[in-house]
Amino acid sequence: MMYATPPKNSDTIRAFIAVPLPVETIGQLAPLVEELRALCRRAGVDAVWSRPEGWHLTLKFLGPVAAGRIDPLLERLPGCAARHDPFAVRLTGFGAFPSMPRPRVLWIGLEPDEGAAALGVLARTIDEATVALGHPSEERAFSPHLTVARIRTPPRSVRALTTWLEQHHADRLAAMNVEQVVLMRSDARPGGSVYTPIAVFPLAQNARSS
Repeated sequence: MMYATPPKNSDTIRAFIAVPLPVETIGQLAPLVEELRALCRRAGVDAVWSRPEGWHLTLKFLGPVAAGRIDPLLERLPGCAARHDPFAVRLTGFGAFPSMPRPRVLWIGLEPDEGAAALGVLARTIDEATVALGHPSEERAFSPHLTVARIRTPPRSVRALTTWLEQHHADRLAAMNVEQVVLMRSDARPGGSVYTPIAVFPLAQNARSS
């Protein structure tokens, strides 16, 4: 386990637990995301774009957490991570929530294979551990995805955006290894949220070798 920037005693931070994307995976995804961003600019879609250096797969969103509740997480999460061996996931296709004809969140999905299933099991382990510490359980079913943008004010027509998403919905984009989970803090900034690691927890094989 590696610690980075623990919050001050007076802090209440917006926190979540996630798998960060490796630098090489970010490099594979960035050109196509930039193509999507350029299309949105031309179509007049007002969106806030995630910073590539902060791209991640969320396992558990915690919301506002008082500094005094961070230490119990730091004690519990290493064991959660160490129960799981590293595995690979495949990033596949673009989509939108709640739907492509009515996009509010633009995302990249995961191939529904053994890797995605393993990620779901890891997310359940973390959810159970955090619920035991008094954090609310996830109400929605786990839907792994990489958020690339949030649309603030959709234009009257999103036809061009919807067409692009449909064309790239089945793209095979990149594969990545899941070897660690990270407790992150989120700070709102004018150009989009900035994510800072609080602590890194390696999965089983990496934990044994560290």
